[in-house]
Amino acid sequence: MMSLLSVLIPMRNAEPYVAAALDSVLSQRDVQLEVVIIDDGSTDRSVQIVEQINDPRVRIIRGPRKGIAAAFNAGLAAARGEILARCDADDLYPPDRLAWQVKWLDEHPEFGAVCGSYSTITEKGALIAEQHHDEPAEEITGELRSGIGRSHMCAYAFRTSILRQISGCREWFVTSEDADLQYRLSEVARVWYEPRPSYLYRLHAVSITHTQRSAERAFYAAMAQKFQEQRRKSGSDDLEQGAPPELKLLASEESSPHHPRDHIQKLLLGRSWKEHAAGRKLRAMTTGLRACFAKPRNLGAWRSLLALMLKRAGGVNNGRMRAS
Repeated sequence: MMSLLSVLIPMRNAEPYVAAALDSVLSQRDVQLEVVIIDDGSTDRSVQIVEQINDPRVRIIRGPRKGIAAAFNAGLAAARGEILARCDADDLYPPDRLAWQVKWLDEHPEFGAVCGSYSTITEKGALIAEQHHDEPAEEITGELRSGIGRSHMCAYAFRTSILRQISGCREWFVTSEDADLQYRLSEVARVWYEPRPSYLYRLHAVSITHTQRSAERAFYAAMAQKFQEQRRKSGSDDLEQGAPPELKLLASEESSPHHPRDHIQKLLLGRSWKEHAAGRKLRAMTTGLRACFAKPRNLGAWRSLLALMLKRAGGVNNGRMRAS
């Protein structure tokens, strides 16, 4: 019998997107499914929209209102499935993603999780860039133990028992709780990467990522890697010892969120150079032009486009051409 899979959807004020997110999950075929919505204090119509979806597989629980990590943990505690996945309330699953992941885990009991590739999309759902889709299928346990994450947490399917073994996400993390979880997961279980489309990550101005301060996001991302290195060397980290570092921001960093246009432009520029290196110069030029119009005042993007025009197709960029 196929394993039951629980999809957790943490939700706070996702009115414009949650119906599409739920539809993408509920339309998954050939999988035994439950969906747990963790409403973490929505003040818009998000809850009403979910309640109007008449599907016995969906249930709503109240979140603790302590951030994304705590909301995930509340869903983990409520989950009934042997396998678990997460979908943020403003993102999407591609068709038939869950079926192959459940089948893969059922056929490989020695692994604790499997993940796929993911893509970034605009607010309206247009493709920006595919991430890691051209990398080989392989075990990435060692990679994660070295503090290198290849995929998005929401592109994973986990064995629920292993997530509970590591107590889910650590609630000290205001952000990068997903990276920290992936690193800790690899210390107790094997992880496999399969380059199959598994998640559509939407970039928009009111997402959690783009309302956080850039310096704050960088701090927590660095701490996830630092803690992983500490555990690798000594068996524990500062957070486990009750002595995590304090976040200190400069006055200039207090209100500097990472705007989605910056993010989109950077991703499109990277995609344009990959297309150029693959010999697809016309497509590279088109993508490069999209990058320029994402934030037209950034002269670095236009310089990158000019370099694309002048450089012979098939060359290797080595990541040097970036928007300033």
